[in-house]
Amino acid sequence: MNNLRLLIVDDEEDNRIVLKAICKKLNGFEIRDVIDGIEALEVVESWHPHIVLMDIMMPNLDGFEASKIIKAKYPDTVIIVVTAAYNPSMQDNLSAIGVDIYIHKPIDRELIRYKLESVGSSLRAKSGNFKNLSKKNALNPFNSDIRSFKTFFEITDTEAMMDFGMWLFDQYNGKSATSCKFDKVIEIFYKLMNVGYKKGETTNIIIEESYEEFYITIKFDSEIKLEDNLLNMLQEFGTGFVAQKNIVCVSLSKPCDIKVEKTETPVEKEKIPNKTIKAKETKKVTKEVTKEVKQDVVKQVKVVHSKEKELLKQTFVNKTSAVDYVEDIGGDVLEEIRDLASLDEEWMMKLRMIEEEPTQTSLIDFADSVLGTYVKVINNLFEFTALAYALSSLGVFIKESAVMVSQDSAKLKMFIMLLEHLGTDLTSWREHVFIFQDTADIHYLDSSFFSSCMQIEGIIDNKHINAHDDENDMEFF
Repeated sequence: MNNLRLLIVDDEEDNRIVLKAICKKLNGFEIRDVIDGIEALEVVESWHPHIVLMDIMMPNLDGFEASKIIKAKYPDTVIIVVTAAYNPSMQDNLSAIGVDIYIHKPIDRELIRYKLESVGSSLRAKSGNFKNLSKKNALNPFNSDIRSFKTFFEITDTEAMMDFGMWLFDQYNGKSATSCKFDKVIEIFYKLMNVGYKKGETTNIIIEESYEEFYITIKFDSEIKLEDNLLNMLQEFGTGFVAQKNIVCVSLSKPCDIKVEKTETPVEKEKIPNKTIKAKETKKVTKEVTKEVKQDVVKQVKVVHSKEKELLKQTFVNKTSAVDYVEDIGGDVLEEIRDLASLDEEWMMKLRMIEEEPTQTSLIDFADSVLGTYVKVINNLFEFTALAYALSSLGVFIKESAVMVSQDSAKLKMFIMLLEHLGTDLTSWREHVFIFQDTADIHYLDSSFFSSCMQIEGIIDNKHINAHDDENDMEFF
C-alpha cells in the first residue's frame, strides 16, 4: 500500500493548521483538509481517504451526520472523532455508526500520532499474517483455562509500541458494543508503555486468550509506581485488572463483528449518490445540497473588538517556567490561587443544579459565585489579564443570556457540556502552573482559554467568531 490518504475536517482554521502540523510528521500519509461536513462528503466521494479526522460541532453539516453518511457508503473508512464536547451518549451514537476512536481536546500530540500510526500500520498489514504465536503456560491471574498460544510484544522503542497499537486496533475496530472500551484501552496501554520507555527499560506484553476474553499482561524490568490518573483509568475495569509490583494485567471481553445497517431516509438518499453515479455527477449533486443548506443558514458573526484583539495578541517574549513564577509571586496571592481548588466541586455541583433546575437565578448564581471568584483571584496576577478578562466577559454573557439559555433545552445542554470542559481545563491550568509546577511556560494556554470563552458565547448565541485578523492565536485546544 502506498501513502495513506488522511482527511482533516474542522471549521476552525487554527485547528486545521495544528492538526496538519501534527500529522505532517507522520511517514506515509497524504493529507487534505476541509471546513465542514458538506465539503468532507465531496472529498470522500472523489478522493476516497483511508482515515478521516472529524470534528463534531460544525456549521452546514455536523460531524455526526457526515460520519453517518460516510460510514454507510464506505464502511472501511476509519473515522477518528476530534472533539472537546464529549459525553457517553455521544460515544454510544458514534459507536452505533461504526466510530470507535476519539481524540479529546486539549490534544495530546504524541497520543494522536500514536493512534494514527497504529491505525496506519493496521491498514497496511491487512493483506499479511500478523504474528507468529507461541505456546507457553498461563500467566494471567484471571483464568488458567486459556488457548494454547500467546502473543508477545517486546517494547523497546516507539516502533514496537506502534505494533502493539496496531494489534489492538485490529481486534476492536468496527466491532460491537463489547469494544466500547477500545479507545480507553489503547490510551491506557500507551501510558503504561511510556512508563517503561521513559525509564529506558524493556517492557514485555503477553496476550493470552480464552474463547471469550483477552488477558493482556504487561511486565516491567523493575517495580513501578502508577500515577493516580492512570490508576483511576485502570479502576474502571473493576475486578478486571490487577497491578502488582512490576506487573499490570487487564482482562478484556472479545468483540464480535457487527454490520452497520444502511439507513434509507429521504435526506440521506439525497446526500449519498448511487454508486453508479460518476465523480463529476456526484460533485454536482453535493454542490446542490451545499447551496440549499447555505441558503437556509443565516451566518451571524461575533466580531472581536479592539480590546479583545489586543489581549489575544498579547505575547510574552521570554518564557517563564512555573517554578520561577511561583517562587516570585509567593505569599497570599499563591494561597488564594491554591484555594480555588475548593471551586472544582462547586463548579460541577452548580452545573448539575442548572441541569436539574434551569432558571435565570441558577445561571446568574453560577456566573457570580463561581466565575466571579475566579476573576477576583486572577485579577491579582498581571500575567493572566487575558484569562481574567475572558472569564469576566463570559460571566457577563451568561447573565445577559440567562433567560434565553434556561428556556432552550438544546442550548442548555450544550452550555453545560462546554462549561464542564472549561472547568476541567482551568483545573489543569491551576495544577500544572501552581501545584505541580511542571510547565515550561506559564502562558502556554493563554490564547486557548480566551478563545474557548469566546467560542462558548458564539455557539450559544448562534454566532461565528471573526477577529478580522489572520495573526490572532485562536484555537479550541
